[in-house]
Amino acid sequence: MAARGIKYIDCYGVDNALVRVADPTFLGYFIEKGSDAAAKVVRKAYPQEKVGVFVRRGKGGPLTVVEYSELDPALASMINQETGRLRFCWSNVCLHMFTLDFLNQVANALEKDSIYHLAEKKIPSIHGHTAGMKMEQFVFDAFPYAPSTALFEVVREEEFAPVKNATGSSFDTPDSARLLVLRLHTRWVVAAGGFLTHSVPLYATGVEVSPLCSYAGENLEAICRGRTFHAPCEIAF
Repeated sequence: MAARGIKYIDCYGVDNALVRVADPTFLGYFIEKGSDAAAKVVRKAYPQEKVGVFVRRGKGGPLTVVEYSELDPALASMINQETGRLRFCWSNVCLHMFTLDFLNQVANALEKDSIYHLAEKKIPSIHGHTAGMKMEQFVFDAFPYAPSTALFEVVREEEFAPVKNATGSSFDTPDSARLLVLRLHTRWVVAAGGFLTHSVPLYATGVEVSPLCSYAGENLEAICRGRTFHAPCEIAF
């Protein structure tokens, strides 16, 4: 990457159906802040939501991510009396940016320090599945090494549609992520002056806008204004 002249790395989770790859607004914010690392964050939906949160380790210490399994339940439920929000409310949803120089440095540091997260797992064995401990490292383990980290709040419904569970589960499934995409794109179409008809309840359907038409809802007026679309459908060139 250095040989190609790359300076910034956009890192995202492939299980997020609403990720904005190489978001120019986020990139501009990151460059303007002059930080080594940055992360988009969304407000935690409820105290027990299974997402890591950004915290500051000690007064003036570095920003880091504490996994939900590592956060004491009492701390997870604590309220900031000034804001009325959860005290630890900035969820890590794996939407990061790093400078290439920083990642080059931190990769060596992570290898040297050997800091791991312990996760309880069911491990296959010749005697069947057995309880065990797995040592893990994550992309977000880079943050404590950054002299400064810029956080950028985004709207959950616009940028976070996770696929964590199989179809048939009650949340975070392929079907729920698909609906979040359709609902967001439907709002784009309506905001651009379009109209929708539908033969099933609108909460269960919508339209999909091709990324060749619009990246984040912009420039849709010429395509949508005054037109009626029957959901479900795709809007493409």
